Amino acid sequence: MKKWKPAVFGFIAGAMTMVTVTALGAYSQVTVSLFPDVTFRFDGERVASPSDQPVLNYQGYTYVPLRFVAETLNAEVNWDAAARLVDVVSDKKTYIKEVPVEKIVYVEKDEMDSDTVVYEKLPAKERQNDHVVTVTGISRDETTGYTKVFINVENRSDSDVIQVVPSSAELTVDGEQYDVFSLTRYWDQKWETSDIQYDEERDGYLIFDLIPEDYEKVDLTFTIRTQGGDTEKYTFHFINEVED
Repeated sequence: MKKWKPAVFGFIAGAMTMVTVTALGAYSQVTVSLFPDVTFRFDGERVASPSDQPVLNYQGYTYVPLRFVAETLNAEVNWDAAARLVDVVSDKKTYIKEVPVEKIVYVEKDEMDSDTVVYEKLPAKERQNDHVVTVTGISRDETTGYTKVFINVENRSDSDVIQVVPSSAELTVDGEQYDVFSLTRYWDQKWETSDIQYDEERDGYLIFDLIPEDYEKVDLTFTIRTQGGDTEKYTFHFINEVED
């Protein structure tokens, strides 16, 4: 799909000029031809644009509806009239580093020595009151500027339901604290929209500001809330396994 990008931006520049001419009358009027029978092929699938977003032809150049093309490619388009700016935000793929499993460690709270921090390789597990939380991996998205910490939550208690509280999460990397990512639309919405029932487990992520690529030691804490209003604080310490 990358081959579309240069053409699409060229098309929208002309298209926005033409639309502005018609709407505001600030520039010269032009005559264009409509191509209602043009279809598009995205990754082998043939699709027609909506009837209110036709393909245009002007002086031998074809202008396509940018919103239709971009949204079909999972991008977001906004028009800033004051700035005369077309803003396209693409949905970048996130690449997750898979960490080999070396061992699974269950740590009960009353067994932890608060004066000693032992760093384990991922995945790392902690269990409280028949609730098991596993940290499974980390990904970095340099384009948007966030870090995702992937977790699995399992409810083995038949006496309550639980929820992860994303706003409670804290991430410290090599001694520096990184805030929860400020754009809530990027948060994993499933944590607060539905409970984790008995004998159910759920995969998801916590999201923070972007951490360095060459990080070494990570401290992660977050809270789980039970149906009765009680909270459980989970703490993990682990390292980044750097390949030689």
